Amino acid sequence: MKKLICIILTLGLIASLVACQNEEPPVTQPTPAPVETPAEPGTPEAPPQESTQEPEEATPTLGGRIAVIRNMTLSDHTVQFFAGATSEGEAFGFEVDTFMSEGDDLVMQDLMEMALLQDYDIWIVSHAGAGYQYDMISRAVEQGIKVVAFDSGGDRVQGVTYTSQDDASLASISLDAMIDKAVANGAELPIKVIAVSILGHIVPFDNRQVVVDEYVAQGKIELVDILNMAPGADYFSITHTAVSAALSRYGVGELHGIWAATSFFLQGVIAAVQEADRSDIVLTAIDISDAEIQKLVTVPEYYAIAAVDPYVIGNVMVRLGVSKMLGLPTPPTLEFPAVGITGDLLNPNDTMATLGRYFDNFGSSDMLLTPELLEVRRG
Repeated sequence: MKKLICIILTLGLIASLVACQNEEPPVTQPTPAPVETPAEPGTPEAPPQESTQEPEEATPTLGGRIAVIRNMTLSDHTVQFFAGATSEGEAFGFEVDTFMSEGDDLVMQDLMEMALLQDYDIWIVSHAGAGYQYDMISRAVEQGIKVVAFDSGGDRVQGVTYTSQDDASLASISLDAMIDKAVANGAELPIKVIAVSILGHIVPFDNRQVVVDEYVAQGKIELVDILNMAPGADYFSITHTAVSAALSRYGVGELHGIWAATSFFLQGVIAAVQEADRSDIVLTAIDISDAEIQKLVTVPEYYAIAAVDPYVIGNVMVRLGVSKMLGLPTPPTLEFPAVGITGDLLNPNDTMATLGRYFDNFGSSDMLLTPELLEVRRG
C-alpha cells in the first residue's frame, strides 16, 4: 500500500511539471515607431497639398505712448478731458500719461521738456501759452512726435492740428441766455453785468471777451465790473469777496447778471449771491461738467451754460493723433460746435454721460472715427 501511494504522488508531480512547461507567459507587444518609407530612386516626392481655405487677414494693431499735457488747474472739466483722452488712447492700444501744470506756464514748459525725453509717440497739448508753444511743439515734431494742440496760443507749427471750442458761439449762447432771462425778469437793455475771466493769459478767454466787447458796443449789456483772475489763483475766495462787495454797492435793478468765462469761477459767485439773498441776479457761464449739471438743477439763479463735452474733446484729440500716425490726412484746425443748456432741461439724475439724450456729441461721439481708425481700434 505504501509503495502504491508513492507511485501516485510521483505521477502527479510529473504531470504538473509538464503542464507548466507547455503554458507560455503573456507578452506585451511594443508600439512600433512610425517609419518613413523612402521614395524609390528616380521617383519625385509629391508636392505639398495647398489649402483650399483663404488665409485670414491679420488685424492691424497700434500701440505706443501718448502724453496729455494740460496747462490748467484741476477741475471736473479737466478730469473729464483726461478721461476722454485716456479711454480713447487705450482703445487704440496706447499707454496714456496725463500731466497738469496748475495753470503755471513755467511748470507747463518743464512738463513739455520732460516729455521730450520720454519716448512718446503722440502729444496732446492743452492751453500752451503763446510765448513757448511754437518752439516746444516744433522740437517735438522734429523728433517725429505727432502733436495735436487744444486752445493753445502763438504761431502754428506745420503738421500740427490746432483745435478749439467755438469760443464765439460759447460766449454768444451764454450772454444771450442771460439777456433773455434778465429781460423776462423785467430788466431793460443794456442789462448790467459783471464779467469774470482771465484776460491776457489764456487764448479762449481772450476770444470770448471779444464777444463781450461786441455786446457792449451793440448796447446789449453794460459792464459794471470785470473780475480779471490770475492763472492758478484761489478763485473761490477772490470771486466770493469781490462779488459780495459788488452786491453791497448795486441794489436790485442796478445789477442784473454775472457772466463767467468758465464755470470753474462760479462757486464763489454762487455762494456770494445766495448769502446776499439776491435771487434777482442771473448767472450764466461756459464749460459743463457733472458738478455744473448739479448746480444748474439745484441753484435757481444759475440759469444756463454753453458747452462742449470735454470727454468727447479728449476722444477726438486722440483720434487726430492716431490718424497722423497712420499717415491719414488731418485738418490744420478744428472747431468743436457748442450748445446751450438750461437747468430746466435736466434732472438731478443727469450726468455728462446722459446728456446725449438731449444733445448730439455728448457722452460719446463718432466724430472723426473713420473706417481706417475703426480697423485698428480695439474697443
